[in-house]
Order: sequence, then C-alpha cells, then structure tokens
Amino acid sequence: MAKPVKIGVIGLGWPGNEHLKGYAAVPNATVVALCDLKADLLAQKAAEFGVKRTFVNYRQMLRQADIDAIDVCLPNDLHARVTVAALQAGKHVLCEKPPARNSREAQKMADQAQKSGKTLMYAVCLRFASSAQYVKAHIQAGDFGDVYWGRTVYHRRRGIPAGSDGWFTLKARSGGGALIDIGVHALDCAWWLMGCPRPVAVSGAVYAKFAHTAPAGVKCNVEDSAFAMIKFANDATLILETSWALNQRGGSILQLGGTKGGVEMHPLTIFTERGGVMIDSTPQVPGNNIYADEIRHFVDCVQHHREPIASAKQGVLLMKMLDAVYASQKSGKEVRIR
Repeated sequence: MAKPVKIGVIGLGWPGNEHLKGYAAVPNATVVALCDLKADLLAQKAAEFGVKRTFVNYRQMLRQADIDAIDVCLPNDLHARVTVAALQAGKHVLCEKPPARNSREAQKMADQAQKSGKTLMYAVCLRFASSAQYVKAHIQAGDFGDVYWGRTVYHRRRGIPAGSDGWFTLKARSGGGALIDIGVHALDCAWWLMGCPRPVAVSGAVYAKFAHTAPAGVKCNVEDSAFAMIKFANDATLILETSWALNQRGGSILQLGGTKGGVEMHPLTIFTERGGVMIDSTPQVPGNNIYADEIRHFVDCVQHHREPIASAKQGVLLMKMLDAVYASQKSGKEVRIR
C-alpha cells in the first residue's frame, strides 16, 4: 500500500479552508504544514485541523518541512511564482483556479512540471461534481453522439467580490474580473465535458458597467461581465456567458447538444429520441463532496504517477481561451489560437 502523501497548504482563505476539510476526508493524505501571512489565522487553522508545523514564508516551508506536495490557495498573481518554486523544490502541486493570470504564466508552470517530473494539477472543482461525472461517463460511452454545441453560463446579478485585501478587482493581481474568476469555472466544466477539444478561434466582448456596485473602499479596474463564442478544431462551438453584475437572474446554466442526445445541468435533464419520440429524463444523481473527490484524485495521481484529469497542458489551453476573449475585445475581431 502506498504511503500517505504529506501535504503543505499555502493560503488559508476560503479555498484553503475547503481544501483542508477535503484532506480530512481522504485517508491517504496528511496535511503536515500550513503557511499564511496572517499569524492569527494560521494558529486557528493549525489548531482546528491538528497541524503541527506552521510558516509565514512559503520558501521557508519548502526548505524545512518534510512535504511531498503543495496545495496553492493564493491570489492569482502568486500562482505561477509559488507553483514554479514548489516544482523546483521537487514537490507535486495542486493549484487553485484559474491556473494563472494568463497563458504565459501557465506555460511556465507547465514547462517546470515537465522538467521536474512532478504532478501539476489545477483545482477546477466542478469537474468532480457527481452530476458532471455522470454526464461525462455517458458522453464517453457515445450516448450523445458527436457533441458539437455547448452553452455555459455563470451569472451573478450583483456580486463583485471584495476578497481579503481587494485583489479580485485589481487587474495587475487578478488578471481580470468575472471572466477569470467565475467564468473560468463555467468554461472549464463545459470544455471538459466536450472532451477538451483544441480551441482555434474566439470572438469575445467584455464590459465594465457596474464598478459603482463594488463593496465600499474596493478599487475596481476589471470587467464585470464577459461573453464569447469559442470554436474548436473538431468543428464544435461553445458559447460562454459570465458576470459579477448584470441585470438578469443570477445562476448557472450548462447545455450540451450532440447528434444522438443532449443534456442540461442545474437541474440535470437528459434529452434523447427513441423511435421518433422525444424523451426528457431527469436522473437523480446523489451529491458528493467535490473538494474531497478532487483531492482524492490528486493524491491518487501523485501516488501512482498518473496524469490528472485537470493537467498542466489543459491549464495552458484554458488560459489561452481566456486570453483570447480579452484580446478579441481589444481588437474588435475574432482571435485565432495557436
């Protein structure tokens, strides 16, 4: 039996806390060290989760702690820097979404993962929802035929985030606004369900109309909504909509259409045809702890040297699509992806 993977978690905000709860549910992983700049939060989480070693400097953690893997739960501008340092130190890495602020940073991370021979996985948790796993299995079995169309939506009517120090709304730190924050979730899950086809062209529009609704004292120089059409090398098309603030009902939509059937998530509905009769079915898939299952997969990949379903290479392509939305808005034209 493989030895438990020793984990160090860097960043103890909301994602870090959810990951800690996930590790508590995975017996073949042990959190042995925590790192955060806030000493009071560090002490609180160490006591809550029974972790003995704590650090306020991640480089010191990488040098001194006996760790197999690092879990990066930091603001976007630190993803590449900390991930590359951890890989250079011989650690496996689970990094929160988005992979980085842009595809250039994501490429550096992927290159270092390949050079070091260590696992780099991105925490795109919606892939691990039981309903998404259910749909994925049916798509892979060919039940929907050729899935050539999708629409994915993540809207908030009003929901510009403040974050612990306002970094979400500062482009230099976040890389962008609603698109890179919550749009990445909508895009990634739909793209993964479609089989991660290679993106070739993007037409996008980005808007900043609601900065005045940001929390008091929060500076905002990023978009509050973004919309795009993405074309893939296999001739499939995906429509993306996302917003922090929009005069529409908030919520999530994920629709996929294939030659034999289709699906709509939230709630889960399967559309098929038999003998000329249109059939709508609503499978009742039991819920799951997506963070625990995400972490369980990461740990399994580390222990058995398997490529994760959210790989470093996919992280680069995901960021290229987001980059292209911004570039299309700037140029007013469709952007080709190479």
